[in-house]
Amino acid sequence: MASPDLTQELTCPICLEIFTHPVFLECGHHFCSSCISQSWQKVPGDVSCPQCRQVFTQRNVRPARTLINIVEKFREVKVTQPQEEFYCQEHEEKLKLFCEDEHKAICVVCGMSRAHKTHSVIPIKEAAQIYKNKLETSLETLQKQMDLSLHSKREREDEIFHMKAEVDRLRNEINSEFEKMHKFLFEKEELMKAELERKSNKIFEEMENNLTKTMDKMSSLEAAIRDLKSRLEVQLAPEFLKDIQDLLMRSQMEFHKPGTVSTQLPVAIAGEPFKYIKVWREMRAVISPVPASLTLDPVTANNLLIISQDLTSVRDGNEEQARPDHPGRFDKRFYVLSSQSFTSGRHYWEVGLGNKPRWIVGVCRESVNRKELIIPSPENGFWVIARLPDCKSLKIPDAISQLKVKPRKLGIYLDYEGGQVSFYDAEDMSHLYTFTDTFTEKLYPIFSPCYNIFGKNPDPLTLLSG
Repeated sequence: MASPDLTQELTCPICLEIFTHPVFLECGHHFCSSCISQSWQKVPGDVSCPQCRQVFTQRNVRPARTLINIVEKFREVKVTQPQEEFYCQEHEEKLKLFCEDEHKAICVVCGMSRAHKTHSVIPIKEAAQIYKNKLETSLETLQKQMDLSLHSKREREDEIFHMKAEVDRLRNEINSEFEKMHKFLFEKEELMKAELERKSNKIFEEMENNLTKTMDKMSSLEAAIRDLKSRLEVQLAPEFLKDIQDLLMRSQMEFHKPGTVSTQLPVAIAGEPFKYIKVWREMRAVISPVPASLTLDPVTANNLLIISQDLTSVRDGNEEQARPDHPGRFDKRFYVLSSQSFTSGRHYWEVGLGNKPRWIVGVCRESVNRKELIIPSPENGFWVIARLPDCKSLKIPDAISQLKVKPRKLGIYLDYEGGQVSFYDAEDMSHLYTFTDTFTEKLYPIFSPCYNIFGKNPDPLTLLSG
């Protein structure tokens, strides 16, 4: 009779029966050909070993020829050997029945006993088939759960991979942006210090020259004073009067103060705070995006809106303005567009809100309906936020009402290729809301100061200069 270990080695891990047409996978594990086929039948894409869970992109199985021969020999031995029998310890009878109530195999005598008289008893082979079917169903269910868990594992791994990639991208972007600013500031610092050295050295040279001239004159005066004192000590007249004319000439020596040297350094170096404001403005050239200076386009403005002469602010005029009809003008909605538009790149601009209780700000597609009461939603080409009591009904995200401190200045960031429109409180750059979408046509900044109902919303929206 075959040893239990050999029987275990020749048992398929899926059907728990002796192998039928055994095959092996790339990981080395063996299964019945039909078992592994059924296990992979409903799995889309990559598959895995039911035993070790190694994932395979190709469904490669190979016949285990040596194992096939061993299984055939094993079956021959099993046929020629008497089958092992199991007996009831109490009655020494074969276990031919199965008690479903107590879930155990029993003999015929047990089945007729009072202990099992009221129990559900079925033939043991029938019970084996029933529980085999149940285990197969359970195995299939567990396999599905394992497949789901594998799919979930891959999703989590993908999330981690993409998150790491995004962190790396942002880290590189931060390094790149600050490297540009550091390089720019370092070069400006070196230029400013070099200019300071050049100008100051020239001034110091003139001042040193004046000091040298003064000290030379002092030496001449000191020598003349010594000679005069020495001559005054001479008693004999002839000796006293010797070269008296030259001595008198030297005694008439005068000190002439050197000309004043200008210590005024160039305004580009010494001007406060001019030198730093100038550098800050120049540094905008290396910042991306550069804060934009927008203007309003009166041609697009609703006729109830009043646009300032410098085209940087808009408010409710409470009455119709005398403007000609234009296909680009908003007739039913209280909007105006900027004169500037964007079809690529990254852009940032700011809008002054003041204490306005109502406003709408964002971007829109060039092709939006300007003649009807269209809902300002992304589906209709509007990516806007608002301070309104009825945001939800207008399908505008309510990014403001829950804030304890309402923003007085709004920052809007557009990344065209990245499909992103983000809004910030421009005073502390706290994030308010972000839209993600795909942009395929020209985008315009859009503004609405909303109605000045009962004089409670008189302030304008103001485009802040970059």
